[in-house]
Amino acid sequence: MGDEILVTGARGAVGRAALHALAERGARVRALTRRPGPTGLPEGVASVAVGDLTRPAGLAPALRGVSALLLMVVADEDVAAVLAEARVQGVGRVVLISSGGVHDGVPEQPDPLAARHARAEAAVRASGLEWVVLRPRWLARNALWWSGALRSGRPVRLAYPEAVTAPVDERDVGEVAAVELLADQPGARLRVLTGPQILTQAQQLAVIGEVTGAVAGWERIAAREWRRELQDHVPVEVLDVLLTQQAELTADRIEISPETERVLGRPASPFREWARRHRGAFAPDGH
Repeated sequence: MGDEILVTGARGAVGRAALHALAERGARVRALTRRPGPTGLPEGVASVAVGDLTRPAGLAPALRGVSALLLMVVADEDVAAVLAEARVQGVGRVVLISSGGVHDGVPEQPDPLAARHARAEAAVRASGLEWVVLRPRWLARNALWWSGALRSGRPVRLAYPEAVTAPVDERDVGEVAAVELLADQPGARLRVLTGPQILTQAQQLAVIGEVTGAVAGWERIAAREWRRELQDHVPVEVLDVLLTQQAELTADRIEISPETERVLGRPASPFREWARRHRGAFAPDGH
């Protein structure tokens, strides 16, 4: 078995957080990227491999010498084929970043995104590798969708301002992944990850306003209008899923998960801390 850990999705928020957490713990880390050239990755990355998860036949060089794999789910990815190649190359463990939208014990998943992640989870379970599945429920960084409006002083347009989530910091997700990748033995096979507090979208905006000084107002718009405004920037299938989720998200349907504290020995990071770290994304233009 090799001694490096391969992180896929290395340029994404969770991938970068995992790279940082692994490097902090002294791990030898290899980052997978689709494009050669400057990566802008965190310090401490031992090597960078070029590869594409949708073309598993070409992943052998990236997987060679790797002991554990952090796997993100991407569109058109054949997870079973990726894991089969990983096993051939001597990889012993996989940690999958899945989705909190996956439902257990149902004949059919509620939407195409949940179905994609459920298929990935099934492939991981059948891979013959040691495995851990992480299901972040809602990433705090989704609030960055509001940054353009807040910087310009415009109200954020929301279809469901009362919809609730328990936003989880991407750093917490990356850190939990790092611990599971480095553990002598994998912990719980499945961990659902949330933040420590249930907040409506309107309350999240209020926190951002308090932390950044931005005028964090909002106005309600029809769901179809919200979808139309974002469909040029976000895949339509994602928008449809988000609208369905927001319409159904009430406080009595959200549970706070203790898994971050169990793994890291500290409480999950509050949304206010995330907003403080990203204040520059929301600060009014000219400040």
